[in-house]
Amino acid sequence: MTQSKSATKDQIIAKLQQRSDFPAMSNTVKMINEFKMTEDTPVSEFANIVLKDYALTSKILKIINSVNYAQFGEVTTVSRATILLGMENIKNLALTLMLFDYLQKNNIVEHIDTIVKSLYSGVLAQNIANEISFVDNEEAFICSLFHTFGKMLVSFTLPEKTVEIKNLMDERDITEDSAVLSLLGGRYEDIGMAVAKEFNFPNKIIYSMHKLRGMGMQGTVATSDTDKLYKLNCISSFANELSNIISICSNRKDMDEKIANLLGAFRDHFGGLSGKIEDIITASMTSFEEFSGIFNVNLNTVPFKRQMLAWAGKTEKPAVTSEESPFGGVSSDVLQRIDVIFESEKQDTPDSIFAKGIQDINSSILSSFALNDIVSIALETIYRGMQLSGEARAVFLVKDVKLPVMNIRYGFGSGIEDMKKWFNVAIDGGNDIFNVAIEKQNDLVIKDIESPDVLKVLPDWFKSKVSPGIFGVLLPIIVAKKPVGMFYIEGDKKGLQKISASQLNYLRILRDQTVVAIKQKRWS
Repeated sequence: MTQSKSATKDQIIAKLQQRSDFPAMSNTVKMINEFKMTEDTPVSEFANIVLKDYALTSKILKIINSVNYAQFGEVTTVSRATILLGMENIKNLALTLMLFDYLQKNNIVEHIDTIVKSLYSGVLAQNIANEISFVDNEEAFICSLFHTFGKMLVSFTLPEKTVEIKNLMDERDITEDSAVLSLLGGRYEDIGMAVAKEFNFPNKIIYSMHKLRGMGMQGTVATSDTDKLYKLNCISSFANELSNIISICSNRKDMDEKIANLLGAFRDHFGGLSGKIEDIITASMTSFEEFSGIFNVNLNTVPFKRQMLAWAGKTEKPAVTSEESPFGGVSSDVLQRIDVIFESEKQDTPDSIFAKGIQDINSSILSSFALNDIVSIALETIYRGMQLSGEARAVFLVKDVKLPVMNIRYGFGSGIEDMKKWFNVAIDGGNDIFNVAIEKQNDLVIKDIESPDVLKVLPDWFKSKVSPGIFGVLLPIIVAKKPVGMFYIEGDKKGLQKISASQLNYLRILRDQTVVAIKQKRWS
Protein backbone atom coordinates (compact mmCIF):
# COMPACT_ATOMS: atom_id res chain seq x y z
CA MET A 1 0.00 0.00 0.00
CA THR A 2 1.36 3.36 -0.97
CA GLN A 3 1.35 6.49 1.16
CA SER A 4 1.96 10.15 0.45
CA LYS A 5 5.33 11.87 0.82
CA SER A 6 3.82 14.22 3.41
CA ALA A 7 2.44 11.31 5.43
CA THR A 8 5.83 9.61 5.40
CA LYS A 9 7.53 12.79 6.57
CA ASP A 10 5.01 13.18 9.40
CA GLN A 11 5.44 9.54 10.37
CA ILE A 12 9.22 9.90 10.51
CA ILE A 13 9.04 13.03 12.67
CA ALA A 14 6.49 11.36 14.95
CA LYS A 15 8.78 8.34 15.36
CA LEU A 16 11.71 10.60 16.21
CA GLN A 17 9.69 12.57 18.75
CA GLN A 18 8.68 9.35 20.50
CA ARG A 19 12.29 8.77 21.48
CA SER A 20 13.10 10.09 24.96
CA ASP A 21 16.49 11.44 23.87
CA PHE A 22 15.20 13.28 20.81
CA PRO A 23 14.06 16.62 22.40
CA ALA A 24 17.51 17.42 23.82
CA MET A 25 19.23 16.60 20.52
CA SER A 26 16.70 18.51 18.41
CA ASN A 27 16.92 21.57 20.66
CA THR A 28 20.69 21.73 20.18
CA VAL A 29 20.27 21.22 16.42
CA LYS A 30 17.77 24.08 16.40
CA MET A 31 20.15 26.33 18.36
CA ILE A 32 22.96 25.58 15.93
CA ASN A 33 20.82 26.12 12.83
CA GLU A 34 19.28 29.34 14.12
CA PHE A 35 22.55 30.88 15.34
CA LYS A 36 23.24 34.01 13.32
CA MET A 37 26.78 35.30 12.97
CA THR A 38 27.36 39.00 12.40
CA GLU A 39 30.52 41.08 12.27
CA ASP A 40 29.97 42.01 15.93
CA THR A 41 29.33 38.46 17.15
CA PRO A 42 32.33 36.92 18.93
CA VAL A 43 33.16 33.32 18.06
CA SER A 44 32.80 32.51 21.75
CA GLU A 45 29.01 32.76 21.50
CA PHE A 46 28.83 29.83 19.11
CA ALA A 47 31.66 27.94 20.80
CA ASN A 48 29.69 28.13 24.06
CA ILE A 49 26.83 26.20 22.44
CA VAL A 50 29.19 23.48 21.25
CA LEU A 51 31.10 23.22 24.54
CA LYS A 52 27.93 22.18 26.38
CA ASP A 53 28.29 18.84 24.58
CA TYR A 54 31.63 17.32 25.53
CA ALA A 55 31.45 14.53 22.94
CA LEU A 56 30.61 17.00 20.16
CA THR A 57 33.52 19.25 21.15
CA SER A 58 35.91 16.31 21.10
CA LYS A 59 34.76 15.10 17.68
CA ILE A 60 34.98 18.55 16.07
CA LEU A 61 38.56 18.94 17.27
CA LYS A 62 39.45 15.42 16.09
CA ILE A 63 38.13 16.18 12.60
CA ILE A 64 39.96 19.52 12.43
CA ASN A 65 43.16 17.68 13.38
CA SER A 66 42.63 14.82 10.91
CA VAL A 67 44.70 14.24 7.79
CA ASN A 68 42.27 16.12 5.56
CA TYR A 69 42.70 19.32 7.59
CA ALA A 70 46.43 19.01 8.23
CA GLN A 71 47.16 22.40 6.63
CA PHE A 72 45.94 24.13 9.79
CA GLY A 73 48.40 22.50 12.18
CA GLU A 74 47.13 21.33 15.56
CA VAL A 75 43.93 23.08 16.67
CA THR A 76 42.78 22.60 20.26
CA THR A 77 39.83 24.96 20.71
CA VAL A 78 36.46 25.29 19.02
CA SER A 79 37.07 29.04 18.91
CA ARG A 80 40.19 28.70 16.76
CA ALA A 81 38.54 26.01 14.61
CA THR A 82 35.74 28.49 13.92
CA ILE A 83 38.22 31.21 13.05
CA LEU A 84 40.10 28.95 10.63
CA LEU A 85 37.17 27.25 8.89
CA GLY A 86 34.52 29.94 9.19
CA MET A 87 31.30 29.97 11.17
CA GLU A 88 29.08 28.33 8.55
CA ASN A 89 31.45 25.39 8.03
CA ILE A 90 31.77 24.74 11.78
CA LYS A 91 28.00 25.05 12.25
CA ASN A 92 27.39 22.50 9.52
CA LEU A 93 30.10 20.21 10.86
CA ALA A 94 28.58 20.30 14.36
CA LEU A 95 25.14 19.59 12.89
CA THR A 96 26.52 16.64 10.91
CA LEU A 97 28.31 15.09 13.87
CA MET A 98 25.26 15.36 16.12
CA LEU A 99 22.83 13.86 13.63
CA PHE A 100 25.11 11.08 12.45
CA ASP A 101 25.86 10.13 16.04
CA TYR A 102 22.14 10.07 16.80
CA LEU A 103 21.23 8.05 13.72
CA GLN A 104 23.66 5.31 14.75
CA LYS A 105 21.44 4.43 17.71
CA ASN A 106 19.66 2.07 15.36
CA ASN A 107 22.27 -0.65 14.84
CA ILE A 108 20.56 -2.59 12.05
CA VAL A 109 23.33 -3.59 9.64
CA GLU A 110 21.62 -2.18 6.52
CA HIS A 111 21.06 1.17 8.26
CA ILE A 112 24.67 1.45 9.47
CA ASP A 113 25.84 0.47 5.99
CA THR A 114 23.88 3.41 4.54
CA ILE A 115 25.56 5.74 7.05
CA VAL A 116 28.98 4.30 6.21
CA LYS A 117 28.48 4.84 2.47
CA SER A 118 27.34 8.42 3.12
CA LEU A 119 30.43 9.08 5.22
CA TYR A 120 32.70 7.68 2.52
CA SER A 121 30.90 9.83 -0.06
CA GLY A 122 31.69 12.89 2.02
CA VAL A 123 35.39 12.03 2.16
CA LEU A 124 35.38 11.34 -1.58
CA ALA A 125 33.72 14.69 -2.30
CA GLN A 126 36.25 16.52 -0.15
CA ASN A 127 39.19 14.95 -1.96
CA ILE A 128 37.62 15.53 -5.39
CA ALA A 129 36.93 19.18 -4.53
CA ASN A 130 40.52 19.56 -3.39
CA GLU A 131 41.78 18.05 -6.64
CA ILE A 132 39.84 20.26 -9.04
CA SER A 133 38.85 23.28 -6.88
CA PHE A 134 35.24 22.70 -7.91
CA VAL A 135 33.67 23.85 -4.64
CA ASP A 136 34.73 24.55 -1.05
CA ASN A 137 36.22 21.34 0.43
CA GLU A 138 34.33 21.52 3.70
CA GLU A 139 31.01 22.28 2.03
CA ALA A 140 31.54 19.37 -0.37
CA PHE A 141 32.14 17.04 2.59
CA ILE A 142 29.01 18.10 4.49
CA CYS A 143 26.64 18.24 1.52
CA SER A 144 27.71 14.84 0.23
CA LEU A 145 27.23 13.33 3.68
CA PHE A 146 23.61 14.50 3.71
CA HIS A 147 22.84 13.57 0.10
CA THR A 148 21.14 10.33 1.26
CA PHE A 149 19.58 11.85 4.39
CA GLY A 150 16.12 10.63 3.36
CA LYS A 151 17.25 7.02 3.09
CA MET A 152 18.99 7.24 6.46
CA LEU A 153 15.84 8.60 8.08
CA VAL A 154 13.63 5.87 6.64
CA SER A 155 15.98 3.04 7.66
CA PHE A 156 16.34 4.62 11.14
CA THR A 157 12.68 5.24 11.94
CA LEU A 158 10.85 2.83 9.59
CA PRO A 159 13.15 -0.19 9.17
CA GLU A 160 10.20 -2.35 8.17
CA LYS A 161 9.72 -0.11 5.11
CA THR A 162 13.30 -0.73 4.07
CA VAL A 163 12.58 -4.46 4.03
CA GLU A 164 9.37 -3.91 2.03
CA ILE A 165 11.25 -1.77 -0.51
CA LYS A 166 13.89 -4.45 -1.00
CA ASN A 167 11.25 -7.17 -1.41
CA LEU A 168 9.31 -5.06 -3.93
CA MET A 169 12.47 -4.49 -5.98
CA ASP A 170 13.06 -8.26 -6.14
CA GLU A 171 9.43 -9.16 -6.87
CA ARG A 172 8.88 -6.66 -9.68
CA ASP A 173 12.50 -6.32 -10.84
CA ILE A 174 12.33 -2.53 -10.49
CA THR A 175 14.80 0.13 -9.36
CA GLU A 176 15.07 1.34 -5.78
CA ASP A 177 13.72 4.75 -6.84
CA SER A 178 10.58 3.14 -8.27
CA ALA A 179 10.03 0.93 -5.23
CA VAL A 180 10.46 3.84 -2.80
CA LEU A 181 8.13 6.03 -4.85
CA SER A 182 5.51 3.29 -4.92
CA LEU A 183 5.61 2.51 -1.20
CA LEU A 184 6.35 5.91 0.34
CA GLY A 185 4.73 8.32 -2.10
CA GLY A 186 8.00 10.09 -2.84
CA ARG A 187 11.68 9.39 -3.46
CA TYR A 188 14.17 9.23 -0.62
CA GLU A 189 15.48 12.66 -1.57
CA ASP A 190 11.98 14.19 -1.37
CA ILE A 191 11.54 12.79 2.15
CA GLY A 192 14.99 13.93 3.24
CA MET A 193 14.48 17.45 1.92
CA ALA A 194 11.03 17.70 3.56
CA VAL A 195 12.33 16.66 6.99
CA ALA A 196 15.45 18.84 6.62
CA LYS A 197 13.22 21.86 6.01
CA GLU A 198 11.33 21.05 9.21
CA PHE A 199 14.67 21.15 11.06
CA ASN A 200 15.70 24.43 9.36
CA PHE A 201 18.73 22.91 7.66
CA PRO A 202 20.89 25.30 5.60
CA ASN A 203 19.59 25.64 2.05
CA LYS A 204 22.82 24.38 0.49
CA ILE A 205 22.50 21.06 2.36
CA ILE A 206 18.82 20.68 1.44
CA TYR A 207 19.44 21.45 -2.23
CA SER A 208 22.33 18.98 -2.38
CA MET A 209 20.01 16.11 -1.43
CA HIS A 210 18.51 16.25 -4.92
CA LYS A 211 19.72 13.35 -7.05
CA LEU A 212 20.85 14.36 -10.53
CA ARG A 213 19.52 12.12 -13.29
CA GLY A 214 19.99 11.92 -17.05
CA MET A 215 20.79 15.28 -18.61
CA GLY A 216 21.04 16.86 -15.18
CA MET A 217 24.48 15.29 -14.96
CA GLN A 218 25.71 17.26 -17.96
CA GLY A 219 26.06 20.93 -18.75
CA THR A 220 28.49 23.80 -18.63
CA VAL A 221 30.29 24.23 -15.32
CA ALA A 222 29.17 27.66 -14.16
CA THR A 223 31.49 29.96 -12.28
CA SER A 224 29.25 32.59 -10.71
CA ASP A 225 28.26 32.48 -7.04
CA THR A 226 24.62 32.02 -8.00
CA ASP A 227 25.46 28.56 -9.33
CA LYS A 228 27.21 27.41 -6.14
CA LEU A 229 24.21 25.32 -5.08
CA TYR A 230 24.21 23.52 -8.42
CA LYS A 231 27.93 22.79 -8.15
CA LEU A 232 27.48 21.39 -4.63
CA ASN A 233 24.61 19.27 -5.94
CA CYS A 234 26.81 17.97 -8.76
CA ILE A 235 29.65 16.88 -6.50
CA SER A 236 27.23 15.39 -3.94
CA SER A 237 25.49 13.32 -6.61
CA PHE A 238 28.76 12.27 -8.25
CA ALA A 239 30.46 11.24 -4.97
CA ASN A 240 27.43 9.27 -3.81
CA GLU A 241 27.05 7.51 -7.16
CA LEU A 242 30.74 6.62 -7.01
CA SER A 243 30.35 5.29 -3.46
CA ASN A 244 27.31 3.29 -4.55
CA ILE A 245 29.22 1.68 -7.42
CA ILE A 246 31.90 0.51 -5.01
CA SER A 247 29.23 -0.83 -2.66
CA ILE A 248 27.30 -2.96 -5.18
CA CYS A 249 29.81 -4.29 -7.71
CA SER A 250 31.00 -7.84 -7.14
CA ASN A 251 34.49 -7.39 -8.58
CA ARG A 252 37.03 -4.77 -9.58
CA LYS A 253 36.36 -5.14 -13.31
CA ASP A 254 32.68 -4.24 -12.87
CA MET A 255 33.64 -1.32 -10.65
CA ASP A 256 36.06 0.09 -13.21
CA GLU A 257 33.51 -0.21 -16.01
CA LYS A 258 30.73 1.52 -14.08
CA ILE A 259 33.08 4.25 -12.85
CA ALA A 260 34.10 4.94 -16.46
CA ASN A 261 30.41 5.25 -17.40
CA LEU A 262 29.80 7.59 -14.46
CA LEU A 263 32.70 9.82 -15.49
CA GLY A 264 31.20 9.92 -18.97
CA ALA A 265 27.81 10.97 -17.61
CA PHE A 266 29.43 13.76 -15.57
CA ARG A 267 32.09 14.52 -18.19
CA ASP A 268 31.36 18.25 -18.28
CA HIS A 269 32.13 18.52 -14.58
CA PHE A 270 34.48 15.68 -13.69
CA GLY A 271 35.75 14.32 -17.00
CA GLY A 272 39.25 15.55 -16.17
CA LEU A 273 39.44 13.09 -13.28
CA SER A 274 39.58 9.99 -15.48
CA GLY A 275 43.31 9.54 -14.97
CA LYS A 276 43.18 10.40 -11.27
CA ILE A 277 40.03 8.73 -10.00
CA GLU A 278 41.76 5.53 -8.85
CA ASP A 279 44.21 7.48 -6.68
CA ILE A 280 41.37 9.62 -5.29
CA ILE A 281 39.32 6.54 -4.34
CA THR A 282 42.31 4.88 -2.67
CA ALA A 283 43.33 8.05 -0.80
CA SER A 284 39.74 8.54 0.30
CA MET A 285 39.65 5.05 1.76
CA THR A 286 42.70 5.85 3.87
CA SER A 287 41.13 9.08 5.17
CA PHE A 288 37.80 7.30 5.59
CA GLU A 289 39.21 4.86 8.14
CA GLU A 290 40.34 7.81 10.27
CA PHE A 291 36.95 9.53 9.91
CA SER A 292 35.07 6.35 10.78
CA GLY A 293 36.81 6.34 14.15
CA ILE A 294 35.79 9.94 14.79
CA PHE A 295 32.18 9.14 13.82
CA ASN A 296 32.28 5.98 16.00
CA VAL A 297 31.47 3.73 13.05
CA ASN A 298 32.61 0.10 13.31
CA LEU A 299 33.52 -0.77 9.72
CA ASN A 300 33.90 -4.46 10.50
CA THR A 301 30.13 -4.83 10.98
CA VAL A 302 29.00 -3.57 7.55
CA PRO A 303 29.05 -4.96 3.98
CA PHE A 304 30.72 -1.82 2.63
CA LYS A 305 33.96 -2.87 4.34
CA ARG A 306 34.11 -5.97 2.10
CA GLN A 307 33.63 -3.79 -0.99
CA MET A 308 36.47 -1.49 0.08
CA LEU A 309 38.74 -4.53 0.38
CA ALA A 310 37.57 -5.75 -3.03
CA TRP A 311 38.62 -2.44 -4.56
CA ALA A 312 42.02 -2.71 -2.90
CA GLY A 313 42.36 -6.35 -3.96
CA LYS A 314 42.44 -7.64 -0.39
CA THR A 315 40.47 -10.30 1.42
CA GLU A 316 38.35 -9.73 4.49
CA LYS A 317 39.44 -11.06 7.85
CA PRO A 318 36.85 -13.26 9.56
CA ALA A 319 34.44 -11.17 11.61
CA VAL A 320 34.36 -11.66 15.37
CA THR A 321 31.08 -13.32 16.28
CA SER A 322 29.04 -12.40 19.32
CA GLU A 323 30.12 -15.71 20.93
CA GLU A 324 33.79 -14.84 20.37
CA SER A 325 33.39 -11.25 21.53
CA PRO A 326 34.81 -10.47 24.99
CA PHE A 327 31.47 -8.76 25.67
CA GLY A 328 29.35 -11.76 24.67
CA GLY A 329 27.60 -9.66 22.01
CA VAL A 330 26.88 -6.72 24.32
CA SER A 331 26.98 -3.35 22.51
CA SER A 332 30.06 -1.18 23.11
CA ASP A 333 27.62 1.69 23.78
CA VAL A 334 27.02 0.20 27.24
CA LEU A 335 30.17 -1.86 27.84
CA GLN A 336 33.72 -0.96 26.89
CA ARG A 337 37.26 -1.87 27.88
CA ILE A 338 39.04 0.51 30.25
CA ASP A 339 42.07 0.79 27.97
CA VAL A 340 39.85 1.87 25.06
CA ILE A 341 38.22 4.56 27.19
CA PHE A 342 41.62 5.67 28.45
CA GLU A 343 42.96 5.94 24.92
CA SER A 344 40.04 8.15 23.82
CA GLU A 345 40.13 10.38 26.88
CA LYS A 346 43.83 10.69 27.72
CA GLN A 347 44.33 13.76 25.54
CA ASP A 348 41.77 15.73 27.50
CA THR A 349 43.42 16.09 30.89
CA PRO A 350 43.50 19.62 32.35
CA ASP A 351 47.25 19.88 31.77
CA SER A 352 46.96 18.83 28.12
CA ILE A 353 44.04 21.19 27.47
CA PHE A 354 45.90 24.14 28.99
CA ALA A 355 49.22 23.33 27.30
CA LYS A 356 47.63 22.94 23.87
CA GLY A 357 45.45 26.01 24.33
CA ILE A 358 48.54 28.07 25.14
CA GLN A 359 50.19 26.73 21.98
CA ASP A 360 47.03 27.61 20.02
CA ILE A 361 47.31 31.20 21.20
CA ASN A 362 51.03 31.34 20.39
CA SER A 363 50.31 30.13 16.86
CA SER A 364 47.56 32.73 16.47
CA ILE A 365 49.70 35.59 17.79
CA LEU A 366 52.51 34.70 15.37
CA SER A 367 50.08 34.89 12.46
CA SER A 368 47.54 37.52 11.51
CA PHE A 369 45.08 37.66 14.38
CA ALA A 370 42.20 39.65 15.80
CA LEU A 371 42.38 40.45 19.50
CA ASN A 372 38.81 39.28 20.02
CA ASP A 373 39.81 35.87 18.68
CA ILE A 374 42.80 35.54 21.01
CA VAL A 375 40.61 36.30 24.03
CA SER A 376 38.00 33.77 22.89
CA ILE A 377 40.65 31.06 22.58
CA ALA A 378 42.11 31.92 26.00
CA LEU A 379 38.70 31.95 27.67
CA GLU A 380 37.63 28.65 26.08
CA THR A 381 40.91 27.07 27.22
CA ILE A 382 40.25 28.28 30.77
CA TYR A 383 36.69 26.96 30.76
CA ARG A 384 37.62 23.53 29.38
CA GLY A 385 40.90 23.20 31.28
CA MET A 386 39.41 23.97 34.70
CA GLN A 387 36.82 21.19 34.15
CA LEU A 388 34.46 22.90 36.57
CA SER A 389 31.31 21.31 37.94
CA GLY A 390 27.87 22.75 38.64
CA GLU A 391 26.76 26.10 37.23
CA ALA A 392 30.29 26.98 36.16
CA ARG A 393 31.20 30.09 34.17
CA ALA A 394 34.27 31.77 32.79
CA VAL A 395 33.92 35.36 31.57
CA PHE A 396 36.10 38.14 30.25
CA LEU A 397 35.37 41.73 31.26
CA VAL A 398 36.51 44.80 29.35
CA LYS A 399 36.76 48.34 30.69
CA ASP A 400 34.39 50.83 29.12
CA VAL A 401 36.32 53.37 27.03
CA LYS A 402 34.39 56.29 28.54
CA LEU A 403 33.28 55.14 32.00
CA PRO A 404 35.19 53.62 34.96
CA VAL A 405 33.27 50.35 34.60
CA MET A 406 34.10 46.83 33.44
CA ASN A 407 31.43 44.83 31.59
CA ILE A 408 31.32 41.23 30.39
CA ARG A 409 32.32 40.93 26.75
CA TYR A 410 32.64 37.16 26.34
CA GLY A 411 31.63 34.17 28.40
CA PHE A 412 31.48 30.39 28.53
CA GLY A 413 29.06 28.43 30.68
CA SER A 414 25.41 28.71 31.65
CA GLY A 415 23.36 31.89 31.89
CA ILE A 416 25.97 34.18 30.33
CA GLU A 417 23.45 36.51 28.66
CA ASP A 418 21.62 37.07 31.95
CA MET A 419 24.92 37.54 33.77
CA LYS A 420 25.89 40.32 31.37
CA LYS A 421 22.92 42.36 32.61
CA TRP A 422 24.10 42.63 36.20
CA PHE A 423 27.83 41.84 36.32
CA ASN A 424 29.26 45.37 36.09
CA VAL A 425 32.40 46.18 38.06
CA ALA A 426 32.68 49.85 39.04
CA ILE A 427 36.34 50.89 39.19
CA ASP A 428 36.06 53.44 41.97
CA GLY A 429 39.01 52.70 44.23
CA GLY A 430 36.76 51.03 46.78
CA ASN A 431 37.66 48.27 49.22
CA ASP A 432 35.69 45.52 47.51
CA ILE A 433 37.52 42.48 46.23
CA PHE A 434 37.36 43.53 42.57
CA ASN A 435 38.91 46.93 43.15
CA VAL A 436 41.55 45.45 45.46
CA ALA A 437 42.55 42.94 42.76
CA ILE A 438 42.77 45.73 40.18
CA GLU A 439 44.55 48.28 42.38
CA LYS A 440 47.13 45.86 43.77
CA GLN A 441 47.34 43.82 40.54
CA ASN A 442 46.65 40.66 42.54
CA ASP A 443 45.29 37.39 41.21
CA LEU A 444 42.80 36.22 43.80
CA VAL A 445 40.94 33.00 44.62
CA ILE A 446 37.68 33.30 46.58
CA LYS A 447 37.54 29.89 48.22
CA ASP A 448 34.12 30.30 49.82
CA ILE A 449 31.74 33.00 48.66
CA GLU A 450 29.66 32.59 51.84
CA SER A 451 32.48 33.04 54.33
CA PRO A 452 31.75 35.97 56.73
CA ASP A 453 35.18 37.46 56.04
CA VAL A 454 34.66 37.27 52.28
CA LEU A 455 31.15 38.73 52.49
CA LYS A 456 32.65 41.90 54.02
CA VAL A 457 34.62 42.62 50.84
CA LEU A 458 31.99 41.70 48.27
CA PRO A 459 30.09 44.58 46.64
CA ASP A 460 26.32 44.60 47.23
CA TRP A 461 25.46 44.15 43.54
CA PHE A 462 27.54 40.96 43.51
CA LYS A 463 26.21 39.52 46.77
CA SER A 464 22.61 39.99 45.66
CA LYS A 465 23.04 38.02 42.43
CA VAL A 466 25.85 35.49 42.84
CA SER A 467 24.92 31.87 43.44
CA PRO A 468 25.72 30.44 46.90
CA GLY A 469 28.21 27.62 47.33
CA ILE A 470 30.71 28.73 44.70
CA PHE A 471 34.35 29.70 44.52
CA GLY A 472 35.71 32.45 42.29
CA VAL A 473 38.97 33.42 40.60
CA LEU A 474 39.90 36.99 39.61
CA LEU A 475 42.71 37.72 37.14
CA PRO A 476 42.97 41.45 36.37
CA ILE A 477 44.43 42.63 33.05
CA ILE A 478 46.71 45.62 33.53
CA VAL A 479 48.47 47.25 30.58
CA ALA A 480 50.78 50.28 31.05
CA LYS A 481 49.59 50.46 34.68
CA LYS A 482 45.99 50.89 33.55
CA PRO A 483 43.17 48.36 34.06
CA VAL A 484 41.77 47.19 30.73
CA GLY A 485 39.95 44.00 31.65
CA MET A 486 39.64 40.93 33.86
CA PHE A 487 39.11 37.17 33.69
CA TYR A 488 36.53 35.93 36.20
CA ILE A 489 35.90 32.21 36.78
CA GLU A 490 33.40 30.60 39.12
CA GLY A 491 32.33 27.06 39.94
CA ASP A 492 31.06 24.75 42.66
CA LYS A 493 33.33 25.22 45.70
CA LYS A 494 33.51 21.43 46.14
CA GLY A 495 35.36 21.32 42.85
CA LEU A 496 38.08 23.68 44.11
CA GLN A 497 39.77 20.79 45.89
CA LYS A 498 40.39 19.15 42.50
CA ILE A 499 42.09 22.22 41.04
CA SER A 500 45.87 22.02 41.26
CA ALA A 501 48.41 24.78 41.67
CA SER A 502 49.64 24.09 38.14
CA GLN A 503 46.14 24.74 36.77
CA LEU A 504 46.01 28.08 38.57
CA ASN A 505 49.42 28.89 37.12
CA TYR A 506 48.11 28.12 33.63
CA LEU A 507 45.45 30.77 34.24
CA ARG A 508 48.20 33.31 34.82
CA ILE A 509 50.02 32.26 31.66
CA LEU A 510 46.84 32.68 29.62
CA ARG A 511 46.25 36.07 31.19
CA ASP A 512 49.83 37.10 30.38
CA GLN A 513 49.39 35.93 26.77
CA THR A 514 46.27 38.09 26.57
CA VAL A 515 48.26 41.07 27.82
CA VAL A 516 50.85 40.47 25.07
CA ALA A 517 48.08 40.35 22.45
CA ILE A 518 46.50 43.55 23.78
CA LYS A 519 49.82 45.35 23.61
CA GLN A 520 50.16 44.34 19.96
CA LYS A 521 46.63 45.23 18.88
CA ARG A 522 43.68 47.31 19.92
CA TRP A 523 40.15 45.96 20.17
CA SER A 524 38.50 45.47 16.80
